[in-house]
Amino acid sequence: MRYLNANLPYVALLGPLFSNFINLINDYFMLRFKSSSDFQKEVRKRVRAYFKDENKSSLADYRYYIKAVLNLALYLVPFVFFLTSNWGFGMTTLLWAITGLGMAGVGMNLMHDALHNTVTRSEWWNRRIGASIYMLAGNSYTWRVQHNMKHHTHTNVDGHDDDIETGSIFRFHPSQQLLPKHKYQHIYAPFAYTLMTYKWLLEKDFKQVVNYNKSDLFKAKDQSLGMVWTKLIVGKLFHFSVFYALPMLLGAPWYLVLWGNVVMHVIAGFILSITFQLAHVVDKAEFPTEEEVQNITNIEHQMKTTANFATRNW
Repeated sequence: MRYLNANLPYVALLGPLFSNFINLINDYFMLRFKSSSDFQKEVRKRVRAYFKDENKSSLADYRYYIKAVLNLALYLVPFVFFLTSNWGFGMTTLLWAITGLGMAGVGMNLMHDALHNTVTRSEWWNRRIGASIYMLAGNSYTWRVQHNMKHHTHTNVDGHDDDIETGSIFRFHPSQQLLPKHKYQHIYAPFAYTLMTYKWLLEKDFKQVVNYNKSDLFKAKDQSLGMVWTKLIVGKLFHFSVFYALPMLLGAPWYLVLWGNVVMHVIAGFILSITFQLAHVVDKAEFPTEEEVQNITNIEHQMKTTANFATRNW
């Protein structure tokens, strides 16, 4: 029970997150977990008791909407300021840097929570709010497959969790090939992390649509391939239209527009990468093999592969 006692604040989110689709996931992956255990039953019992005793809802409260408004303002207001006047290099850099902070905030707060269906009871509204990922140059379909289905089900399992699959750029799992350059990955990682959202925009989503379609993962999410491709392409065109074409059409110099976008993506990419890494790719989290996880339930697996951190924990 040591995992439960240490992680109950985090576990409070796990029950609704996994219970509805874990069996569906097992149908589409060779990797399977035990269906139940005393530990899992105790977790769910304590989760229900936690919300009841604290008189809390498992969904978002007013604080979510406050941070949503603040992050959207942080993202959009500086960008609008840039559009409304002829700024110099210094002010352009500052405005786009603030926009980058807002971009990361929208990703960590609006998009992430909504695509986990934790904002409202309405899946339709969660999807609409989660569509804010298109503001980040991402795609909701590939995100839900990579993050909700693959990452949160097979966390830190090599070959199943896309979050630790980086080709040969990094080595995040003991079973991954060790190359000489990995001795220095702690040095070049921060620079590579800045490319996260640019990678979404230009490469990653396209590759994932092809790969996930081959694995029938869109079928698991009841999505047609045509609709996935349509929203992917429209989303990319929307991002280029708003953040590149529109400023130039309004008279902003092309080099300041390109520079501003670089600043925005570098800051947003770095913050988002670091934030999402902190929960799992750290020393105290476990990095199990396929064989090791098949003898435990998914909730036990989440306990072992997730760091215990939260707000107000000092």
